[in-house]
Amino acid sequence: MLAIAAVISSMQLTGPVPVDGGDYLLVPFTVPAGTVELTIAHDDGSDAQILDWGVWSPDGFRGWGGGLTEPAIIGVAESSRGYVDGPITPGEWTLVIGKAKLGGQPGQYTVDLEFRDAATLPVGPRAPYDRELTLSTERRWYAGDFHVHSNESGDAPALLDDIVDLARARGLDFVVVTDHNTISHVPRLAARQATLTDLLLVPGAEVTTYGGHANAVGTTSYIDHRVGLGGRTARGILDEVHARAGVFSINHPALDLGDLCIGCAWTHTDTQWDQVDAIEIQTGNADLTAALFTPRTIALWDLQEDAGNHLAALGGSDDHRAGMETGSLPARIGSPTTMVLADALSEQAIRDGVFRGRTVVRFHGPEDPMVILVARDTQSSKEVDLGSTLTEVGEVELEATIEGGEGAVAELWRNGVQVETRAITGPVTCFVRPVSGELERYRVEVTRDGNRLTVTSHVYVDGDPALAPGGCCDGGAGRTGSLALALLILVRVRQWPKRRRRR
Repeated sequence: MLAIAAVISSMQLTGPVPVDGGDYLLVPFTVPAGTVELTIAHDDGSDAQILDWGVWSPDGFRGWGGGLTEPAIIGVAESSRGYVDGPITPGEWTLVIGKAKLGGQPGQYTVDLEFRDAATLPVGPRAPYDRELTLSTERRWYAGDFHVHSNESGDAPALLDDIVDLARARGLDFVVVTDHNTISHVPRLAARQATLTDLLLVPGAEVTTYGGHANAVGTTSYIDHRVGLGGRTARGILDEVHARAGVFSINHPALDLGDLCIGCAWTHTDTQWDQVDAIEIQTGNADLTAALFTPRTIALWDLQEDAGNHLAALGGSDDHRAGMETGSLPARIGSPTTMVLADALSEQAIRDGVFRGRTVVRFHGPEDPMVILVARDTQSSKEVDLGSTLTEVGEVELEATIEGGEGAVAELWRNGVQVETRAITGPVTCFVRPVSGELERYRVEVTRDGNRLTVTSHVYVDGDPALAPGGCCDGGAGRTGSLALALLILVRVRQWPKRRRRR
């Protein structure tokens, strides 16, 4: 039962939000001793301008509501969504106002603060997060969604129970909950995880800047997103994610929608692409976005691969409503689905699978074809999985085991260029050609009626044409000048290869 809270003090702050001076305005305020809970009601005073809101205490980050208009409540044992609970240290705190949209004109803020000596919010379930939790020790392909929001994001109403129910209904093995610029969801995830044995809830954050969004997968502490404040850079964000053993993945980098999605397209020119782990090649409902934004995203992916940067392909629904979105083309959990070849169903194993590039994106969800792609030396039968490099070969086979692809088309892409297509009509379609002698990358895409259904990450081949059968070393006619490749596409239904080796 909650005690009756008495107001210790209250105050109102108001002032201008200048256009210049960076993207963030810092407004200090003093929290009196004895405060157990404080409320911050804020108003940007304009229908045309948009301000974001967050709070820092003398001890550090206390939450980010973004464009959330409801008051922020911060308490010792419980806080409102997007904000973290903990001791209320008296002294100078800071309200951080983000200039999401000013339109070239100064803005105006008004903030009403109230400090209470007792809590008004009931305490919800929470638990310490267990990074060692393992739900399965089987090495296999696990199905998940890398980009999901709960109601701890200021723009999302989805409850954890609804997320769990939809993920289970779609047959997923894991969900990465990536709330905007906060960690308030982490202990709530841990409490819900304690009741689950068939679904892994992975913490993360969507680091939302005004120059792009990125997922920090597997992080449990706040990643400072305020680019430009105190010398903060996108490069600094990337370094911090890696320092905390997280996966850094750039989200919807070509989603340039202006004020409809502020900062959604990736524009940070200081990006260290050689340090980026993954790129979200498909975001949300493929029927809506695959034709508009996905080709540009894949072109960016290929551009970075051409530069020698190996990025795993990821897909994320960006679901904010646990499948309850209205409209004809809703985004829902599992659309797309990302498959990860992992040694176990654990946070660490899923992260490791992404770091190694062992991913496949099924654009519409689990109903789309699944492709298992390996590269094999035709002479020694040595093979490697996605993300790995096959070396010292003269002729290579790419074996793609495809489930559910009947009636679709298998496309072979070499170094970002489509080089072969075959209708998937029978159990085996085979293309045999020698390597080029240059470092090559290959992926398989499955399409139907010109629409992408499935895209694999890349497998790499660093071959030697001199080793080709019938080549110069064998005294044969020599096929070493060809840029071709061996592609063996095996179409099987529910028949997975048994010879996978741990690497």
